[in-house]
Amino acid sequence: MTAELPVLVDDPGTVEEVLPGGNVGGAVRVGSTVRRPTGPWTPAVHELLAFVADAGLDLVPRVLGTDARGREALTYLPGHVVPIGVEDLTDAQVASTMAWLRRFHETVAGFPRDTRRWRFAERGLGPGEIVCHHDVATYNLVFDGDALAGVLDWDVAGPGVPLDDVAIFAWNGPLLEPEADAAAVARGLRLVASSYGDVDPHDLLDHVPVRMANAVARIAAGARAGDPGMRRLGTVGEPDRTRRRLARLLQRTAELHDAIG
Repeated sequence: MTAELPVLVDDPGTVEEVLPGGNVGGAVRVGSTVRRPTGPWTPAVHELLAFVADAGLDLVPRVLGTDARGREALTYLPGHVVPIGVEDLTDAQVASTMAWLRRFHETVAGFPRDTRRWRFAERGLGPGEIVCHHDVATYNLVFDGDALAGVLDWDVAGPGVPLDDVAIFAWNGPLLEPEADAAAVARGLRLVASSYGDVDPHDLLDHVPVRMANAVARIAAGARAGDPGMRRLGTVGEPDRTRRRLARLLQRTAELHDAIG
């Protein structure tokens, strides 16, 4: 599929702007486009993006083609990226994101269930599974005020259960700081769960360690297999950093369940 995409020809002297983050993909902005390295998973991701866009889901990048360097070219989604660990999302931003996530899950439920090559798996969808974004986190979201304006970085999309996406958001939101006040964490989990809908905050809390243990295993396996993106994560301390945070979360699980009430 990637080979059939049009090749964009840039003007001489085109300036590239390195985008913030990019520990996995190394994205750059070129005018109104974003360029990212491709991999064996790219055709499946492009199929996913086309499917949800054609189904009417908003706030997703469109695939434009490739460039002369073989990178994928996507539409640039403008907005404010809230700096994780520096600035908290507002309640309205959380609600807007979870409302979009619910729409995405409802839309992607119709995606074909047969085998595809994703970044971390080559298989079809099992019972109860959909294709998840798998990294709906503050650093992959852009906002216009309190309203979600775009969801970025789809390269780790693949099979999962809907609660996986809610859990990764919670891990990078109310559960970001291992020593945070239990009442504040509980309030954040209740907000995430109620904004998504039909999720018990206790179930969400219990699923976060499952989701993050899977993340640790995937990052480690990808690095061993030579995935450049997973190896880059090693330069910022992953997956050891996640292992440490996860161990502390497990120590506090009973306390946090009590705080949820």
